Amino acid sequence: MKNRLYLFLMIGIISLFMNSCVEKTTVSTSKTKIDNKMISTLDKDFYKAKFSPASDKIIVTSPDDKGLFIYDFKEDATGRLNSKSGAGIKPLFTPDGKLVVFQSNEFKNRRRITSIYYQNLNTLVLKPVVENKRNLKLLDTDAKNVYYLEGDNVYAYNFDSGEIMENPPNVILAYTDNNLNLVVYKNGVKKILNPQGKGNYIWVSISPGKNQILYNKAGKGTFIADLSGKTVMDLGRLHAAVWSKDGKYIVGMNDFDDGQKYTKSDILMINTKTKSKSNLTENSDVIALYPDIDKNNNKVIYQNEEGRIYLMELKKNHKK
Repeated sequence: MKNRLYLFLMIGIISLFMNSCVEKTTVSTSKTKIDNKMISTLDKDFYKAKFSPASDKIIVTSPDDKGLFIYDFKEDATGRLNSKSGAGIKPLFTPDGKLVVFQSNEFKNRRRITSIYYQNLNTLVLKPVVENKRNLKLLDTDAKNVYYLEGDNVYAYNFDSGEIMENPPNVILAYTDNNLNLVVYKNGVKKILNPQGKGNYIWVSISPGKNQILYNKAGKGTFIADLSGKTVMDLGRLHAAVWSKDGKYIVGMNDFDDGQKYTKSDILMINTKTKSKSNLTENSDVIALYPDIDKNNNKVIYQNEEGRIYLMELKKNHKK
């Protein structure tokens, strides 16, 4: 068994005065020493790594989003969870980390059919939430329910009872609808926001505090808005951005391509209070893609274009 290798990195988080809640973030240009190392058992064809809630495991998928694998840090071992087509598009952990929820896509009679499943990570038992539907999209999950979009309607599937409720109350969701509008759903009421005007909204997620929305507007960049659609932060050019578990940071990738392959990509980390932005891989030759951040904001996981998974351990050096 190969030894696990870790990447140690000093990053500077520089406190900045906030002039306006809609200003672009200021880029930190602090120099950092980088020596990229990969997780030994995830050395090729593993993609879109995502930390479990306890950050003791990660899930990854294959190059074409087919199936899910799980890596256990303690055991330094990787196992297959399933081989469902499309499972890697947007897998979600329940808050207790016991279940993973995902959607699966296939074509029947030349029509795309979608199903949603959840899987117990201890027993590997796979159960359906809803199967063989058109215009189906997984939205979110909590301790009790899976939330999904079917057509224009939001539904909640209860893990315990198996019952499905249309327009569930007492939940706040943010998502793109089937026309790529940015939508907020709050206590049974849907509202199209589209803060930067009409167009395609992608990589949408609601903050851990359920009071802000992170999203990318095609051709415009990545933003944070409140639930009314008011822009509170312009993050600039950033793709596949995600919240930290406490909402204090955003991590994403600043990637470039020539139309066929990636030519360069760095992982950026943004402090949502100070608006400072740090390039975590600025001195690295690795094309760094699809990051996620652990529960303590101490580790960032990402991949290169060949599907090698890297773990970056952060040592925060707070300077006055």
